[in-house]
Amino acid sequence: MIHSRLFSLTAESESDHWGLLRTHLENISRLKDQGIHQELLSSMVKKFVALEQRVDELLKNTLPAVVAEEIKYLGTFAPRSYDCTILFSDVVGFTRLAERLSSGELVEIIDAIFRLFDRIVQDYQGTKIKTIGDSYMAVFGAPLASREHAQQAVSAAMKLVTALADFNLERFGLEQERYFQCRLGIHSGTVTAGVVGQDRMQFDVFGDTVNIASRFESAGEAGRVNISEETRLRLPAGFVCEDRGEVPLKNKGRMKAYFVVQEQQEQKKDTGHAASTPV
Repeated sequence: MIHSRLFSLTAESESDHWGLLRTHLENISRLKDQGIHQELLSSMVKKFVALEQRVDELLKNTLPAVVAEEIKYLGTFAPRSYDCTILFSDVVGFTRLAERLSSGELVEIIDAIFRLFDRIVQDYQGTKIKTIGDSYMAVFGAPLASREHAQQAVSAAMKLVTALADFNLERFGLEQERYFQCRLGIHSGTVTAGVVGQDRMQFDVFGDTVNIASRFESAGEAGRVNISEETRLRLPAGFVCEDRGEVPLKNKGRMKAYFVVQEQQEQKKDTGHAASTPV
C-alpha cells in the first residue's frame, strides 16, 4: 500500500516534471520565433529606411530641396508664381574653341566650368534650371523667395566672370586663344514655376521674363554682365552700372540695358547670405 502510493506520487512528480519541461521548451521555442520575427522586422525596417533615404537623395539630386520635400510629404508641387531674376550664360565662340580640343577634353572642360557655376549659383542662393549645350540657366528668388533676388543674381554673375578668368589662367596659362569667355544676361520679373516630367522630373520656370533674360544674354558682350532696367531698379546703391541706352532684342524691340561695372565690397560680403524663405 505504501509502496503503491509512493509509486503513484513518483509518477505524478515525473509527469509534472515533464509537463513543466515541455512548457519551458515550448516557451523557449516561442521566444526564439519571436526573436527571429524581430530580427526580420528590424532588417525590413532598416532596408525601408535605406530605400527612403535613397529616394530622398535621388529627389534632391534632381530637384531643389524645398521642392523635393513638398513632393515627398504632399505628393506634388503645385505650380505657382514668383517675382524673381533669371540669369543666362553662354560660351562665346564655342564652335571655334571646340575645334581646338578633342571631344573628351571639350566635355571635361565644359563639365568643370558648369560645376564651378553650380557652386557659385548655390553660394548666392540661386537654383540651376538647366544646361543646353554650352548655355547655362539659373533662377534667383525661386523656389526660395527672396527680396534680394536681383542682387543675388548680379553678384553671382560678377563672381562667375572672375572665377572663369581664374579657371582659364590656371588651365591654359598664357595661351589666351584657348580661353573660355561667357556672355551673361539678366532680367527680373514674374515667372510661373512648376515640376515637369514624370520619369525625369525637373523644376522649371516659364514666362516672358525667361525669354527676355535670354535675349539680354544674346545682346551682351564677352566677359560682361548685361542687365535690364527691371533688374537695375531692384539693385541697392552699391552697384555701379554703365548705361548702354536702348539695345535691340530679337522679337522684343528695343529695351534699356546696362553693363554692371562693379559692386561695393560690403555688398559682396552680405549678398550670399541674404534671407530666403520657401513659398
